[in-house]
Amino acid sequence: MKASERRLILILGVLALLCLTALIVRSLLILQRSTARRVQSLELRQIESRAMLAEAGLWKARLEWLKEHQPPMASENQASEELLEAVLSLANKHHLTVQKKQLHEVSGLSFYREVGVTLTMLGDLPDVFRWMHALLTPESFRLVSQLKILPDAKDPSKVLVIVRIDRRHAPAGGTNDNPKGVAGL
Repeated sequence: MKASERRLILILGVLALLCLTALIVRSLLILQRSTARRVQSLELRQIESRAMLAEAGLWKARLEWLKEHQPPMASENQASEELLEAVLSLANKHHLTVQKKQLHEVSGLSFYREVGVTLTMLGDLPDVFRWMHALLTPESFRLVSQLKILPDAKDPSKVLVIVRIDRRHAPAGGTNDNPKGVAGL
């Protein structure tokens, strides 16, 4: 082998070593960034977990309140009729005209059962909001899951309201031991 060939082989070896070093450094930098992101994610989860643990007493108290106050569902029909009667009674009291009503099937999860009704009503806007304020107390376990308020085409001083009202009942068996599926609560 000539001296020039040896130099070329040496230069090629050095270049190969430099390329290999660059690839190793690049993969280590990628690994470092990935590890830093994981560490940051774990730190955020730790902060969230500490905050949740700090609020555990509050959530336990809320669960106890639910167990004591959430009404059980005697029967699906009776629960639907009670909701409809309460909603219509309040609507009448607040001078709202119910044009259409539709009961919904019972739905829910393991920690509650829900009955619902959709109403189409006509009335003055302040009366609608007074009605909703009277309707949505925490003790009633009622909620508005859909609401649409439109000006009435015939009378601009009135509004047409399409609203879905649901009421949540204690699950079958009357226990809601673990809402949200939260472990340890």
